[in-house]
Amino acid sequence: MIYIGFDFSCNKPAITVLKNNKLEFYFFPLEIDKISIQKLYDANINVFNRKRCEVVDNATSSDKFRWHIKMANELSEYIINVLKPIIGDEEVSIAFEGSSFGSKGDAGLQLAGYRFILVNELGKLYGLHNIYTYAPLTIKSVAGCASKDNRGKDSMIKAFSVKDINHQFNNILKTNPEILKKKTNFVAGIDDLVDSYWVLQTMRIKENN
Repeated sequence: MIYIGFDFSCNKPAITVLKNNKLEFYFFPLEIDKISIQKLYDANINVFNRKRCEVVDNATSSDKFRWHIKMANELSEYIINVLKPIIGDEEVSIAFEGSSFGSKGDAGLQLAGYRFILVNELGKLYGLHNIYTYAPLTIKSVAGCASKDNRGKDSMIKAFSVKDINHQFNNILKTNPEILKKKTNFVAGIDDLVDSYWVLQTMRIKENN
């Protein structure tokens, strides 16, 4: 069985894959800088830096609508083309983080639309019954970060860093996290990658009980 956890967003989707008891991390950012990419590579993260589709000058509402559909389809195709050879003919379970309570507005609708396009395509390939979703608070609970005293900005990262994981990403966060920072903040993707790990762990706990 292969387990795949998504921390999905329009601009910074992150994936953790557990196959043959080995973790791998995948990141699909939209136009991040070379320094950040190199830092992620140094942590043995698979990075697929994406480009924006061309934007029409003086775009109308219809143009913007079509642009987002095109971007969502391209992202879905990109992710599936990476996952297909990893999954092969093996059984797979896939998990996503659900929308936060109170998510609304254009950004929330865009995220839901992008995610539904990807989930629909994954469902065609691997069966919707093999795809799960969990509330953000459930995932935080699995990470031990649901209490008011442990909900800080980097609490999920800290919870990940103390795990005993045989991967360079975990090792760097455990021993020298400054390597993955620019000035005082982590480079793009660190929190997303960590969250995808906790999504995966939530699925393994909830579906195997």
